[in-house]
Amino acid sequence: MTAAGAWIVSIMVMLAVGTAATLYVRLVLLRRDETAAGIVALSGMSWRQFIHVVLETLARRGYARVVDRDAALGDADFTLARDRRQWLLACKHGSAFVLGIPAVTELANAIRVQGAAGGLLVTQGQISADAYAPAKLQHIELLDGPTLWPEARELVPPEQLAAIRAGADQRARQRVLMAWLVALLAGVASFITLPRVDAPAPAIAPPPGSAAAGATAVDNGTLAAAPADAPGADPASVEQQREAVASAISTLPMVDRASWSTQSTLEVRLLETESDAFAAICPLMERYDALASSRVQLMPPEGSTQGPRFRQCRSY
Repeated sequence: MTAAGAWIVSIMVMLAVGTAATLYVRLVLLRRDETAAGIVALSGMSWRQFIHVVLETLARRGYARVVDRDAALGDADFTLARDRRQWLLACKHGSAFVLGIPAVTELANAIRVQGAAGGLLVTQGQISADAYAPAKLQHIELLDGPTLWPEARELVPPEQLAAIRAGADQRARQRVLMAWLVALLAGVASFITLPRVDAPAPAIAPPPGSAAAGATAVDNGTLAAAPADAPGADPASVEQQREAVASAISTLPMVDRASWSTQSTLEVRLLETESDAFAAICPLMERYDALASSRVQLMPPEGSTQGPRFRQCRSY
């Protein structure tokens, strides 16, 4: 991967991590923080303030208070009416409560005694998981702090609600900032760890007439020198072609060096024998008619058990 590609991937990683974290903070953690602060606010209310909020919340659902058996201190039960049927309300004031099956059983007995249609058990605290199944059988709805707050938050004093939301929003902004810092680090880390291949440097053209220029012409598929059998070909141009071919073959990855041992034999020293050297050498030889039928002598690498090999790329 090129450096530009690595930068693009790194930026995409940073954006993906930062966006995902921001959505999680705004859609999940912000609500959770506001709910937690709201439960604290409900728990800090007096009993009468709390029961007023609960009754007002249920009134928005269509429940009307018909009987008040308020006690001087502590919790109280209330009888509500909706759709011409009676419902019992039991409130447990305080975030320390963890209501379970006993609280459900107590309210269920009161429902049977009064012939009510069902009931509601409300607390700012928690309700144990095993209480939900028997409550459903007894037509009792359970409302704990996280369930109650979304319905009751508009009933707390406006300045208190604004403070709760401001505190939750401030924590969310801090978390979003931290999330983008982590995203930036993730992008930098991906840029560092991604494998990269540098772009090849532009080739510099050799001086015209040099052996390197002839090799370049062979590699590019265009030969500057005229074929040896073309009209006007001379020994000097044939020698130039030999130098060009030897230089071009020397640049092949499996070749150590190439040189003409005689005018008709090109000796090629190999670096390895796994590749088909003739398949790479012959196209370069056949570009010149005068050299195409020359003999190629492949010499194995030092220490190899293979012997020399001879071949003509084109027969006479």
